[in-house]
Amino acid sequence: MQLTQMLSVEELEIGMYVAQLDRPWLDTPFMFQGFYIRDDDEIDELKAHCEHVYVSQESLPLDRQVPGGRATEPASAANGKERGKKRFSLRSLFKFRKTQDSVEDFSQSNIFYRNTTSLKEETRTASGAHKQAVVAVQKVMEELKYSGSLDLGCLETAVTPMVDSVLRNPAALACLMRMQAKDNYLYHHSIASSVWATILGRQIGLRREDLDVMALGAMLLDVGKTQLPAEILIKPGDLDDKEKELMRRHVQFGLDILQKSGEVDSRVLDMVAYHHERYNGTGYPGGVKGNDIPVFGRVAGIVDAYDAMITTRPYAKPLSSYDALRKLRVLADVEFQAEIVEQFTRAIGVFPTGTLVELNTGQIAIVTKQNRIRRLRPEVMIVMDADMQLLDQFQVIDLNEEKVALQGNHSLWIEQGLPPGSHGIDPAEFYLN
Repeated sequence: MQLTQMLSVEELEIGMYVAQLDRPWLDTPFMFQGFYIRDDDEIDELKAHCEHVYVSQESLPLDRQVPGGRATEPASAANGKERGKKRFSLRSLFKFRKTQDSVEDFSQSNIFYRNTTSLKEETRTASGAHKQAVVAVQKVMEELKYSGSLDLGCLETAVTPMVDSVLRNPAALACLMRMQAKDNYLYHHSIASSVWATILGRQIGLRREDLDVMALGAMLLDVGKTQLPAEILIKPGDLDDKEKELMRRHVQFGLDILQKSGEVDSRVLDMVAYHHERYNGTGYPGGVKGNDIPVFGRVAGIVDAYDAMITTRPYAKPLSSYDALRKLRVLADVEFQAEIVEQFTRAIGVFPTGTLVELNTGQIAIVTKQNRIRRLRPEVMIVMDADMQLLDQFQVIDLNEEKVALQGNHSLWIEQGLPPGSHGIDPAEFYLN
């Protein structure tokens, strides 16, 4: 239990910890059951959905605390109760769709995977799998450009060790995807999409054979772009109408390539065909909507969009993982199925292991471990002080247990996520356990 104080949404300020709402969390667009208010946008969101909220007294200045506050269950406990009302299952991904590749194929595959290696141990193996995938993707895509022939077997061989690594510990390849150079967006996007899809499939509990299919399909989402002029792919500004129309044809180009490659799993074709379709019917090329989009296609749309948002592109700067997931949450049951967005958020982590973050004290830290319940409160290793000086000794802090900052009387929380290389820090150089 924690002591909370009821406040009108008009009284909220940045830095307060919202422990409970005046309505169920699932009736609102908030991703987290309990969070620190980080900016005015979050205050505006609270005003739009609530009249009052319950704020942790610990996050209030002493002169605003009222004796005899209300005892409220921690957010983690409330989260567990609400999950009981809306428990996830594979069946929820197919709530309206009944086809051969529907519920019946997945109802027995809700497997719970456990990590079997530490992040430090798995990173070495994952690095080898990633290098193998880079070589394979570059070789296959370059050959495809000039010969029109796709070596599907080479990509299948490259996918296997990546799936193995994700099953042992998904954080390792996820870290590598965020740290590796992204000189060629098409190649990096192919591998990263494959990793994100596999991590999501693991979270959902798909069987190993389904994970292999999902990983391969995600790797091939943009295979049709090999047939587009390079000047369109690297154009820094907006595309004109003619260029947009040509760009959209990459979906059909990809399907044509796969159909010439021999026997391909229908779910791989689904991922390529539907990864730009949207839940509300605003996507392309067919304007398909809702659960008429096959589930593998729905997964493809989310991982494709997420990786695009967090990666530097010729026409857009990258978002932090937090902001990208927040954007996906806003689009839940609009452009993307809400259940899959929620599972993807759980799988990736709002502040993923290995990412750089800035604390509200101005200190710079690296996320070292996820908190599955309170996703804004991971374990971090502080490596730089508020004056941007590298510390002689790094300090590991579990933000879920930390109640008072190192200096002052305020709670400690993550202010923002930072891209790799910020302040000259490369997380890959640190030993993460």
